[in-house]
Amino acid sequence: MSKINGKIAVFTVFLVLVVVYGYMQAPTNREVKIDSFLIQFENGTTEPEVKAILENYNMTLNYSIDCNSDNGGYKYYIKVDKDDMPDVVKDGLKKDKNWTDSGSPSFTKGDYVIYPVTEQAIHDKNFLEILKRHNIQVKTFVWCLVSYRDNSTRYDVLGKNCITEKDANRITNELEMNENVLIVMPEYICY
Repeated sequence: MSKINGKIAVFTVFLVLVVVYGYMQAPTNREVKIDSFLIQFENGTTEPEVKAILENYNMTLNYSIDCNSDNGGYKYYIKVDKDDMPDVVKDGLKKDKNWTDSGSPSFTKGDYVIYPVTEQAIHDKNFLEILKRHNIQVKTFVWCLVSYRDNSTRYDVLGKNCITEKDANRITNELEMNENVLIVMPEYICY
């Protein structure tokens, strides 16, 4: 009886290994897909200008635009010339950590460093005094959601309401070359 149990145990382990190996070898159709972009535009960019900018790029599919989309994040920024950075920082720009948005790091666009700033900062006399001394204006980001989603219940149909990661990377790189586009953030869906 124990010989039979041993053979059954060995056979069971063998079957489990075969099944596990089969799953490991099976191709997966999990492909990263992008169904929208959250795009941050320069202060003052209007929806007609956004449409005109996007028309200059191959966005791959039809899309809808929702400008001033509430991204739940920061709204304000300052734009500091790279050459002026040492003086502005020395004058106290980074002195109060509540002025610049720690969750949104600064980034470079052309000859400028863009600093997302907090709501608190735009009401702080010391912060505003530093900006005044360096002739820097507080600006407001224009957020736009560019979406491929349609009204269907499925939003992951490649070529209908989402695009490949490769296309999204191309679009992101092309759009970020535009002087009015600050940041492009693809919205990923994975299956």
